[in-house]
Amino acid sequence: MLIYYSNKKKKILQEKIALEIHFKQELLQSQLETQEYAFNQISQELHDNIGQLLSSTKLLLNIGLMELPTAPDAIKTAEQTVAKAIQDLRSLSKSLNREWLDQFNLIENVDAEKERINASRNIEVTLGTVYKKLPLKSESQVMLFRVVQEALQNSIRHASPKHISIQIKNTDHHFELTIQDDGKGFDIQSAKKESLGLRNMEHRVQLLGGAITWQSETDKGTLITIKIPVNENA
Repeated sequence: MLIYYSNKKKKILQEKIALEIHFKQELLQSQLETQEYAFNQISQELHDNIGQLLSSTKLLLNIGLMELPTAPDAIKTAEQTVAKAIQDLRSLSKSLNREWLDQFNLIENVDAEKERINASRNIEVTLGTVYKKLPLKSESQVMLFRVVQEALQNSIRHASPKHISIQIKNTDHHFELTIQDDGKGFDIQSAKKESLGLRNMEHRVQLLGGAITWQSETDKGTLITIKIPVNENA
């Protein structure tokens, strides 16, 4: 009887833990769907409103340049700056649009993100991968792309790196994605308590059935390692 009740207690506890995990997954999925809707609305606003304003401004600058016998360098620089802003805005708008992301290839999008950051010429981002396309569903690729974006933005905003390396490789039914910078580093435990972004990264990777780890030392940079199981027949 003692063994029976002990086993019964363990079973109830396991079921309780499973329900809690399922609830957390459903809650996070709901949050992510809300976030994706917000991203889509922002993307549309950037394209339809701000993008049109910048395009009109660029057109007016071009007209002004043509009417002047000798255009000042300041106006030429302004026209080039607006053109660059339009290009960056279009890239950002695409990266926030869910319909576009449903069709995307994670590798291509990470590469585009790399080029966007490199265009600033303040940070050098490199990408190395054995994949041309990951064998993951589009929803999973969208979720993982958000994790990569969060990692890159955290590094740029807080670590002041000169170089960021992204590597994607396969390892026995898993693929491994690493993001390493040569920035300031940070205290991982303190950051997890204070940063919703890090917790969201961890939860997203868990929803994909994977694991994420951080290794960081002051003035020695940060290494993020993500391991995701891959169904090669997906």
